[in-house]
Amino acid sequence: MLSEISTFEPPAEVVLPVFPPPLPEEPIEQLAWSVPRSRERLTAGGASFLLHLLLIILLAFFFSIPLEESPSEVDLVISVPNVIEGEITESGEAILQSSSEGGSHTTELVGMPVEVTIQSQKPVAWQPEPAASPEVEQQVEVARLVESKNWLTPSGAVTGGGIEGRSAGMKGKLLATRGGSQKSEVAVARGLRWLAAHQKMDGSWSFDHRSGPCQGHCRNPGDPGSETGSTGATALALLPFYGAGYTHSQGEYQDVMKRGLYYLGKQMILTTEGSGDFGGSLGKMYDQGLVTLLFCEAYAMTHDEELKKFAQAGIDFIVAAQHVEGGWRYMPGQPGDTTVTGWQLMALKSGKLAGLEVSSSAMYRVTHFLESVSEDKGAKYGYQNDQARPCTTAIGLYCRMLTGWNHFHPSLKRGVEHLVQRGPSPNDVYFNYYATMVLNHFDGPSWPVWNQSLRDRLIDEQATQGHESGSWYYEHAHSEIGGRLYNTCMVLLTLEVYYRYMPLYGMANSEDFE
Repeated sequence: MLSEISTFEPPAEVVLPVFPPPLPEEPIEQLAWSVPRSRERLTAGGASFLLHLLLIILLAFFFSIPLEESPSEVDLVISVPNVIEGEITESGEAILQSSSEGGSHTTELVGMPVEVTIQSQKPVAWQPEPAASPEVEQQVEVARLVESKNWLTPSGAVTGGGIEGRSAGMKGKLLATRGGSQKSEVAVARGLRWLAAHQKMDGSWSFDHRSGPCQGHCRNPGDPGSETGSTGATALALLPFYGAGYTHSQGEYQDVMKRGLYYLGKQMILTTEGSGDFGGSLGKMYDQGLVTLLFCEAYAMTHDEELKKFAQAGIDFIVAAQHVEGGWRYMPGQPGDTTVTGWQLMALKSGKLAGLEVSSSAMYRVTHFLESVSEDKGAKYGYQNDQARPCTTAIGLYCRMLTGWNHFHPSLKRGVEHLVQRGPSPNDVYFNYYATMVLNHFDGPSWPVWNQSLRDRLIDEQATQGHESGSWYYEHAHSEIGGRLYNTCMVLLTLEVYYRYMPLYGMANSEDFE
């Protein structure tokens, strides 16, 4: 977190040298050249008269010009046409509240009262601000690359995405600069405590949390026969712990995370090809993607060689299960859908960043699948066809980022505008998670507004009473299956967006970011 500000101590009194240094005090009679003769006195007196006359004329001219008095109050007019709740500072806080009728506020600026008049037009929800021209954006990006010493990297290329932002020092910097707050971190801490309290004795979690220690004290359980089984639920519950910087070897949740990893390790079945199958439910590829993603991140954070075996085996199974057209669905080899494909691609990307062996052809084939479900030249995406939906559009755009779309790609920019115009969902945490990931990495002018609205609402809507304290639940079609556990996990991953992954564009590592 941010370091404490040290107490300021005034410097010791400094004696300034006199310049030029004074002449030595000598008797005047010894300095004969300093006594003017009578003719020199006359010449000097005439010159002095002319000089003073000229000075008087100039002063008279100067004071003939009327001078306006400095006003004690200054009117400062600020136009805020697109701000919903207030002008946003770099830290994401609202400093001036606006209304459709306008208003005025008085503040202090260097001791002088300043009358601030806010002239607000009718708010237009989630309209992006006018973007800079491509030429200006290119210049800014080139300057950033030169400054970061990545001179050979193409402008706007994907160079980041690592997990080094979860470390203590970098986490604080990212929170302060990318929109997090003390309240959002408190909400994450409370959510993790709720998850830890709902872990079962064998180390697993279930979307139907009534089967664990909760015993029905929390409302809104999920469906025990859901298409994602206990392995998927357990991996989803562990991801926010790793996302917040905890591991099975460091932090207050070591025992919780060890038991969870042990449970998942026991579920893996080695195939004849040596790959690791983590799925045991109807939607086993959901389980596979989630568990593999977890093991890849756990290995990257700890370099535990035992975890490396599980992570690599999971990657190998994902590659073998890929459909020939590039996607994944519930079972290995099925024609793909966007949601299952998203989790497999995130697992492969995390494995690649962790230094594991990932097939380049598998990553490339994903782009072929994305083309098959894209609309508007890749600005929108469908589920298994090109019939665009909000959630699958957010997933598809994030997949495009992971597969290397340049920051200046016109379809990516149009896709971001679609998400911004729609705004955060009041109850679809799946859409909010992916859309927030896209906007955070894209880092356009609409990100601070999106972030403040969603972040503050999620904080306010966290349960604070009884056994449910620290959790979330929203009525939605997905919630009938995943229940309170699923909602809580997705919200936690959303509130960890500031540091969970390093920015994708223009920042290859923490050294460049600093």
